[in-house]
Amino acid sequence: MDIVSGLTSGIDQFLITPYRWPESPMAGWWLGTTILALWTTLLGRVTLALVMRVNLSHVREGLAETSLRHNQSMNALKAGDKESYKAINKLANEAYGKTFFLQIAMATASLWPIPLAMGWLQLRFSNVRFPLPLEVPFVGNSVGYTFIFIPLYILVRILTGKVIKKRSQSRHENPEE
Repeated sequence: MDIVSGLTSGIDQFLITPYRWPESPMAGWWLGTTILALWTTLLGRVTLALVMRVNLSHVREGLAETSLRHNQSMNALKAGDKESYKAINKLANEAYGKTFFLQIAMATASLWPIPLAMGWLQLRFSNVRFPLPLEVPFVGNSVGYTFIFIPLYILVRILTGKVIKKRSQSRHENPEE
């Protein structure tokens, strides 16, 4: 067995384990998929924290340059120098744009585990359909794993964010804990 096959098999065994804990297949599906959504969320948050740590100085520099250029352009405008205002304002817009898109790229770092989770769900559960109580236009009377995982991931991500925020607030209120 080569390294990639061994790694893939190990990851598969790790991910499928919570699905097998309950005796009921339906309970196993919900527990396993909830835990998969939690792992996906946490891996994304860890990645985001690392990316922010690496790029925070660049973001601060970009924001400082944007502020500096903005102030310079306003001073030029107050002095009645429209040419300088336009030139400096262009530099401010460029600095802002670079910083804005760096922040967008950093935010997407938290999303990369989703396609991996979806790919694994595809391999394991592509033939599983969940019946709906009534026919839904464009969907039919049953749904697949995507219909369950995406809303569950969003819910887990929101709840995880609230828990982390609450823990962070309580640490600031009680620093000796």
